[in-house]
Formats: sequence, C-alpha cells, structure tokens
Amino acid sequence: MKHILPTLALVSALALTGCSTSVGVDNPDNSSASYAGGSLTTTYKSDVSTVFAATKRALDGARDLNILGRVGETEEDRSAEGELSGVTVFARAIGDVRVTVKIARATDAVTGADCTEVTVRWGLLGNCQQSQQIVHRITQNLGR
Repeated sequence: MKHILPTLALVSALALTGCSTSVGVDNPDNSSASYAGGSLTTTYKSDVSTVFAATKRALDGARDLNILGRVGETEEDRSAEGELSGVTVFARAIGDVRVTVKIARATDAVTGADCTEVTVRWGLLGNCQQSQQIVHRITQNLGR
C-alpha cells in the first residue's frame, strides 16, 4: 500500500513527458516528424512569415478538424532586419481545447540550411492524430 503513491507519481510523470517517437507527415520537405511530450515537431524549407501565413489559413475555419477558429498569435522574436523569426498561434477546438502552433526559425541538423520549425500541440496532453492533420493543412496551404 505504501508503494502506490510513488508508483502513481512515476506513471503520471512518464505519461506527461512520454518518450520521443518518429511519425509520418505529408510534408515534402521532411516526411518524418518527432512526437514527444504531446507535441508534434516538423520542419519546412520556407521562411517563418510564409509558414505563419499558411498556419493562419489552416486554422481559420477548420471545422472539419473540429477547430472553431484562430484566437490569436504572439510574436516571439524579430531579427535585426525586422524579419519575423518566431511566432506562436493559438486556436480553440470544440470542447474548449487549446491548440498551439509554435513557429520558429531553425537550422537543419543534417544540411545546415535555414528552415522553419513547427511544433503543434493539441490540448493539455497532446493528440498526435489531430496534430498530424494540422501539419497536413499547413502543407496544403504552402502549396506542396
């Protein structure tokens, strides 16, 4: 009986942090995404502003994804030239579920080329399938 509380704490910690796994996405720039801790992360070979515009179009009125609409965004960073280098987009889904899409400038680990990293989180604990559908919508809006 005295081991129940520590065991439950360990199971809860593992459930919230989880482990990292690769999942497939229909992104021609990077067909594999990382799903860890409830967030799906992929990269695009586009600038942050272009991916940001595609994300806004993907989230606005995406009723087939059960998203009620985009509710706002916050700029994280701008470069010295005034170019957008990071932004977070927020939306709400049916059931008042918070959907967060973080967009940031990144560097490809293999090629060293500039790219844009997109991290999608559906709800408090995450939902891989719904996050994959949002990445699919972003890819469609990028015209790929």
